[in-house]
Amino acid sequence: MANLIYGSGYCNIEGHHEVRGVQIAYRGAVQIINVNENFHIIASNKKIIIFPLGEGFLTELFTYKGEIRITSVLVSDNNGEKVPTGIKRIMDYSQLMDTKSQDLTTKSQHLNAGYKYKGKVMKTTVVDNIIKDQHSNGELYLSNGDAYSGAYHVHPDGKAMTGSEHSELSQDLYTLNATTGRLEKT
Repeated sequence: MANLIYGSGYCNIEGHHEVRGVQIAYRGAVQIINVNENFHIIASNKKIIIFPLGEGFLTELFTYKGEIRITSVLVSDNNGEKVPTGIKRIMDYSQLMDTKSQDLTTKSQHLNAGYKYKGKVMKTTVVDNIIKDQHSNGELYLSNGDAYSGAYHVHPDGKAMTGSEHSELSQDLYTLNATTGRLEKT
């Protein structure tokens, strides 16, 4: 059994070694920062989906700012099988501490945590939500019709552009419609 643990700006999964995908249903609004480049995060106002882009397994899911109340979670392993998963909120700072009480230098009135972390966020967003470091072997095209081989990245709206990361020099990439023979934006 795995546990999804969240609070104080962190969301992690523990207890299972081969987690490859996570779907979280929640209430609130958060600004999400992806902490694992081999996985991609898609978020709406009710769901967060984390899926693999490369190798590896999930332990640290994301960090966040804002307010989140996770209502359910669906986790899959390396074989696409459902992993039984509990949800554990860490809402008290004392639960997060790995120290003895006599070693504390923090005042007791500052030892509180809750659903909200670092202020309120108006809308759920994912910071730097571009899929980077993809590679084309000629299946994508430049606007002039030339086949493109090389690194590209994909924006959240599905638009693919040249270069492993976005820059001012990045160019739009296209696919070839087999029926019409015309280039179409990705």
